[in-house]
Amino acid sequence: MSLYPEKAAASTPCARFPATGRCGRSSRLDEAARVAEIGGLVNNAKFIIQVSRGLIRDPRARRVVMFYSVLIALVLLFSGATFLWPFLRDHPFIFIGYWAACGWITILAALLALYDLVKVRAEARRVRRQIESDYLKTKDDENPR
Repeated sequence: MSLYPEKAAASTPCARFPATGRCGRSSRLDEAARVAEIGGLVNNAKFIIQVSRGLIRDPRARRVVMFYSVLIALVLLFSGATFLWPFLRDHPFIFIGYWAACGWITILAALLALYDLVKVRAEARRVRRQIESDYLKTKDDENPR
């Protein structure tokens, strides 16, 4: 027994790898845990993709995302041009990151708006064709030649 447990713990072989929690050897349990972590990342990526698809496919959710992205971009633009300007001017990397984030959010809003425009036009075209076909069917049924 040592009076100083810190020194005693530092001399053990497991103290050499405190970040990994391993004593230098890799076991099958460690590899299984690593595979489970990777599987969790893949599941998270699949989840993010599914949520993104849901936001894109639902018109109401898509428009809410557009609204808030434009609102956030405007707030970032205003704050970056007024009271954050001295700080951003003194820190060039933060300046680039800040305006890159503002630009990314603006591009997100523009792409969502363009996608929404295309979806609305396609839906209107589909409904117009459906109405035309229904009208022509009823017209042919009423006046047989």
